[in-house]
Amino acid sequence: MYAIDHAATALLVKKKFPASPMFPLLVSVQLVELFWVLFNYTGLEYFSVANGRLHLDFLPWSHSICSALVLAALSYIILYRSYKKHDIALAFAIGVLSHVAIDLVFHEHDIRLTPFTEKPAWGLGIIDHPLLDFTVELLYGICCWWYFKGSKKLLITIVIFNVLDLPIMLASGDSLNPIDRHHYLLPSFILFQILVTWYFIWQFSAAAHVHQHRKHPPK
Repeated sequence: MYAIDHAATALLVKKKFPASPMFPLLVSVQLVELFWVLFNYTGLEYFSVANGRLHLDFLPWSHSICSALVLAALSYIILYRSYKKHDIALAFAIGVLSHVAIDLVFHEHDIRLTPFTEKPAWGLGIIDHPLLDFTVELLYGICCWWYFKGSKKLLITIVIFNVLDLPIMLASGDSLNPIDRHHYLLPSFILFQILVTWYFIWQFSAAAHVHQHRKHPPK
């Protein structure tokens, strides 16, 4: 799943845990991906281009089931000590777990159980079918917006970013050569996407929260 719809997942968590600050939730749903970016910069994890397609060959340190569970547990402990509130810590931990849970649907068979075992590895492989990938991600983002009861600006943001991702989903063959030659390009692009989507989702979700608060003030 691309950055905008992982970010949209934070809307689901925010709706369930309204006391949780929005920006930490946005960090939580992308924390796994931030480690993926870091590990690709350092060479601990890597991807490849083969047969005209992009493959995320090796990402078990950031995206394995056990890694996600450990990261969620550590996040819970840190957030609980920081905020002294179970709900906020739990919301952050759920956000962390959501990333790998969602990627299990979209990735190829590259989500391992642990970083130390090659098998079993899971992934339904929706990413291999670009138009299906686009449709599912767009509908998911819209559903997150609907559940959150967000503003029109928030909906437009989700739709626009999904449309902008379509050419990337369709990329194949020679168009992937720059990524193959310069391996820092893909993690840099992913990091840029994360930061930009954080900003827009944070801004427009905050505006929606203020509007709802004015419309339904606490009694």
